[in-house]
Amino acid sequence: MFRAILLTWLAGCGFQLGGGSPAQVDSAVDADPDAAIDAAIDAPADAAIDAPPPTCLDAWLGNTIRFAAPVALATVNSTSFERDPFLTRDELTLYVSSARTPSMGSDTWMATRANRMLPFGAPVPSAAFSTAGNETKVSLTGTGLFAVLGSDQAGGAGGIDVWETSRATLVAPWGALTRTHVMAVNGAGFDHDPMISANGLRLYTAPDSPGAQHIAVATRASLTANFGAPATIAELDSAAGDGDPSVSLDERIIVFYSSRTSAFTGGNIWYATRASATAAFGTPRIVPDVNSNSNDGDPHLSADGCRLYFGRDGGVDDWDLYLATAQ
Repeated sequence: MFRAILLTWLAGCGFQLGGGSPAQVDSAVDADPDAAIDAAIDAPADAAIDAPPPTCLDAWLGNTIRFAAPVALATVNSTSFERDPFLTRDELTLYVSSARTPSMGSDTWMATRANRMLPFGAPVPSAAFSTAGNETKVSLTGTGLFAVLGSDQAGGAGGIDVWETSRATLVAPWGALTRTHVMAVNGAGFDHDPMISANGLRLYTAPDSPGAQHIAVATRASLTANFGAPATIAELDSAAGDGDPSVSLDERIIVFYSSRTSAFTGGNIWYATRASATAAFGTPRIVPDVNSNSNDGDPHLSADGCRLYFGRDGGVDDWDLYLATAQ
């Protein structure tokens, strides 16, 4: 209708149509003046629909991560301490350091569950990761075939040392604990909180020498190579005491314990992010919603970044484990 009226009006005004082809005229007449507006409105909407929704990892990297109130892992906690949680990538197996009976000092205990929606079963001793000495943190590579462990068992360099073990398959037994590839990581002091990267090429620790406890990283070129000496991660160092490093699968996010000054008393859980696994970390920030005026530490970040497992000091050396879920 609009086209017919326009053509009649043009003819009545003596407008010459012969100056262009019929196709050109039709194109000019048929152009929808609302098309550009519709396109401008629809394009952002379509883009928003097509774009993948933001993930928990995106929230960490964008400093917008928030959590619901932490809840205690009631089926795991005891009247002894539970510290240094490490969960396998599927979050079905939990390793924890505890002095509950019948531990010999602090040993490694293991709890499992059939799916992530269920509570963990009661922890049982992990013979592969326990010795006559004291054991602290266990961590595994993404394949689950290589593990490192903090232990002060005899034969180390002094204090807590990093030990290693491996297995051929996920159902094969773990080999004997050795220091074959980690000799350069250990010093005469305490080498706390070993955290192996998912690819097995970087080993994060928290030695207490030289100076206050700090976070360091040792690297190697391949899975058969030895780790070099650890280097302090300067951008994370507060000189007030930092430890318990836990990194995301791509190592762009690190969560850790620090006793640096914050709005809370005691030690708290902090995090920092970076552009790649080899870039420098940005300025550390305190993790929101999870800290208290007790000591909070020993964080472990789930593979998708949506769950933070950590320890809280209930007093009289009774650390318990908690879970905070992103919201």
